[in-house]
Amino acid sequence: MSLQLFLTLPTLPFSSSLNIPKYPYCRRRLSLHHHIKPISASTNNFPNPSDDDPPEAPEDTAHGVSKFQQIKRQAARARKLEEDDFAANQSVYLDAIRDVEDAPDDPQDDDARGYATSDGLFADIDKAISLKRKEFVKKGLLQPNPPKTQQNLDVVVLDELDADEVVDLEEIEELRGLKVVDVDEHEEEDEVGKKLDAFDFNKDASFDYAHDIDSFGNSKVRIIEPKFRMTLAELLDDCKVVPISVYGNLEVEITGIEHDSRMVNAGDLFVCCVGSKTDGHLFLSEADKRGAVAVVASKEIDFGETLGCKGLVLVEDTNAALPALAAAFYRWPTRDMSVIGVTGTHGKTTTGYLIKGMYEAMGLRTGLMTSVAYYLHGDNKLDSPESSPDGVLVQKLMAKMLHNGAEAVVMEASSNELALGLCEEVDFDIAVFTNSTRDHSGFEGSEEEYKVAQGKLFSRMVDPDRHRKIVNIDDVNAPFFINQGNPDVPVFTFALDNKNADVHPLKYELSLFETTVLVNTPQGILEISSGLLGKHNIYNILAAVAVGIAVGAPLEDIVRGIEEVDAVPGRCELIDEEQAFGVIVDHARTPNALSRLLDSVRELNPRRIITVIGSSGEQERGKRPLLTKIATDKSDVTMLTSDNPKNEDPLDILDDMLAGIGWTMQDYLKHGENDYYPPLSNGHRLFLHDIRRVAVRCAVAMGEEGDMVVVAGKGHEAYQIEGDKREFFDDREECREALQYVDELHQAGIDTSEFPWRYGFLVLVACIPSLVPVILVLLFFATTIDVSKIYIYISLWFALQVT
Repeated sequence: MSLQLFLTLPTLPFSSSLNIPKYPYCRRRLSLHHHIKPISASTNNFPNPSDDDPPEAPEDTAHGVSKFQQIKRQAARARKLEEDDFAANQSVYLDAIRDVEDAPDDPQDDDARGYATSDGLFADIDKAISLKRKEFVKKGLLQPNPPKTQQNLDVVVLDELDADEVVDLEEIEELRGLKVVDVDEHEEEDEVGKKLDAFDFNKDASFDYAHDIDSFGNSKVRIIEPKFRMTLAELLDDCKVVPISVYGNLEVEITGIEHDSRMVNAGDLFVCCVGSKTDGHLFLSEADKRGAVAVVASKEIDFGETLGCKGLVLVEDTNAALPALAAAFYRWPTRDMSVIGVTGTHGKTTTGYLIKGMYEAMGLRTGLMTSVAYYLHGDNKLDSPESSPDGVLVQKLMAKMLHNGAEAVVMEASSNELALGLCEEVDFDIAVFTNSTRDHSGFEGSEEEYKVAQGKLFSRMVDPDRHRKIVNIDDVNAPFFINQGNPDVPVFTFALDNKNADVHPLKYELSLFETTVLVNTPQGILEISSGLLGKHNIYNILAAVAVGIAVGAPLEDIVRGIEEVDAVPGRCELIDEEQAFGVIVDHARTPNALSRLLDSVRELNPRRIITVIGSSGEQERGKRPLLTKIATDKSDVTMLTSDNPKNEDPLDILDDMLAGIGWTMQDYLKHGENDYYPPLSNGHRLFLHDIRRVAVRCAVAMGEEGDMVVVAGKGHEAYQIEGDKREFFDDREECREALQYVDELHQAGIDTSEFPWRYGFLVLVACIPSLVPVILVLLFFATTIDVSKIYIYISLWFALQVT
């Protein structure tokens, strides 16, 4: 039920809407009277008894219920449905009008609220909202919010607005002052037509009517920040942590939990966690200065004299106690939501996005926690930390999702998070295993330890009525995960090759722009068309379908939810500007990840693969030659460039990368003297540029119909670190801008498929789009001007642009 209908439920004018004519047979009697024929000798004068029978009454299709009663019953049913909907979603409706001012005491005083000066439709809506809010205030559901005086209102608004917004406000006031002028030639038209014709829609081009209409109703929901507080004694009772000893006042009130002394606020409980590099016990004084009122530690400390904290709790292991303390403080939020955990080496993020889309299609508000982004529910994105979430942040985000209406959460559970116990107090309902490979550079441990860490998620699947296991049985480690936890918990399997899986494809088609798969499930066959490219994404789709089957989701919701996920940020993300070739951006930055990505792209059967790849500075120098070797072996054209060089010279990084093909920077520059770079031994081409923006745009400019341009390394990251500077840089935006500029060059008939191009100055266009008109003019006169002279003109123009 929409908010407008809820606020403006109409009353039915029963007495005036039913116009039942009186004496329905009177007209017929008169007509009979006027058609009496004169009696003559040739006429049969015998009377017909049937002429005196009364007319037959019409059939009673309403079964004795009058039209009035029918409408009354329909209105009562509609009102009952609306009342039930309001009772079920009362908090949502109340939050929507919580900040609205109450209606004035005098209902006729419209000027007090500005109704008289507003447009008719919106003024009526504002008035109805205010009146409805006043009813809620009388019922005690909302606090009074009396209207401000006009003078105070102006002061408050101007204090909250920026300079640009003040200008916009003045323009809005001018628009409100427009008067409707009656035009002579439209005097015969209706009043609505006069008002529309009187407005000059071209008078002020800055007023974008289309934008206002498109953006109407798309404003994001107001995010509620839940507040929690409890005493230290209550916290210890709820979390079931058994302390070794307790000192001080246990009745001190706790308003937050932190284990990072830099993030401590007044009233917080500081937990001294011990890490591989730091020890929280060393930062007790800093936490104390920032206002910590209690401390949880695992070492003896001088509590009374040096610290101003009011309570101290000694436990055996602070790292193990932190998740339990956080979950208890935030009231165990995952117990009131359905939580889906996804673990594995690859595909966790994409699978999480697909499951979220499917749950949203089922009508469930679903949150998301992945390494790419956090979502409250729907499109409401939250700020995500750059590092993995800790035990406190996990519970805090879950509590925020719950208090803002989330009914389910999809969480990416990495091996590190599971091994460190950060997910220990998350009440998972469904466990999903994607795959397990050796490409897990972020995990410190053996292969067996890596598998055991992932298996912790499945070991918590113990309730056959509530828990479900989703396993990829194409993976050799599938039996290990199936056997974790209670063997009676239902297991739903998926696979691409194993046709014995519950969910598997009957057939699939891969292309540069779309993936189509026909999926067989225990509930029926699904046809799914997805914008997620590559064979590896079929596995992710199958995993999401298996989750849907496990929870009994309608098949149409499964298909709709998966198809609505057009792209996952930085995960083989397709950049579509309606070009004739494909462009994808992916976060692959390790040799194994890059190899898997290029193998997946090759399965799309492109004409050429053009790859852009770099290597981060100040770390993992040994991987640089491997990245070049893999890229040049599996790509037709490779463009080496920089990727967060930090304090390392980008040319030194490129020199290390060239070692992968047995070259040095001197060898590459020697070829550049003749503006010719010979093919490699396998026939593929290699170029480099230390400016990433130039490299990306050059690669995009080289794309032709049927090609696939792969920009790897950054993915969803939107920054470039050079030295101590961290500047905005997004591969996806660079690709989009390059596609727009290159399209103009292609329309002008310029061939950009080879690099360095025959007209080498085109590389400058990648960085300076304003060169396009100059190039077009020069090419127009190319028949009379020596082409070599164009370099001089472009160099001069380039110097002018830079200066």
